[in-house]
Amino acid sequence: MKIGVISDTHDQRLRILEAIDIFNREKVGLAVHCGDWVSPFSAARFSALKCPIKGVFGNNDGDKNMHRQRNGDFVEYHDEKMEIAVDGIKIFVTHGHLPQLAENALKSGKYDAVFSGHSHVAHVKTVGKTLWLNPGTLVDETSDKVKGMSVAIYDTKTNSARLISL
Repeated sequence: MKIGVISDTHDQRLRILEAIDIFNREKVGLAVHCGDWVSPFSAARFSALKCPIKGVFGNNDGDKNMHRQRNGDFVEYHDEKMEIAVDGIKIFVTHGHLPQLAENALKSGKYDAVFSGHSHVAHVKTVGKTLWLNPGTLVDETSDKVKGMSVAIYDTKTNSARLISL
């Protein structure tokens, strides 16, 4: 199965729609958000996905109850971490603002993949036998060193991911 992975959307409503369009075109069977949705009104855009979406909260998601009240009928929200199994693949998801969560998951060796965000720096790395994916951000420029917007498509069949620039 293809999984669309996104993080740090930070109320970028038009970019969220672009990402949703990519995920729908790619026919992802699941979307995963690694946190920093920010406002519930912008997270509501994800209702246009043609697949389920699950995600964690990040350090900029202030009113978690409002997120759940407004979007809980189509978003499966988790607090700072989430474990899922898809096609026999074990995936750990966290935002990244609590770095020990991702570090411990990577060191444990019990996950096939770890998805995290927070840094806004997209990467696909291998740590031991575990794929570590940060899909980047939908903010076009975070600093002089962090520029560019991206999402990722993860493939459970190959335990691999590719970044897609927006």
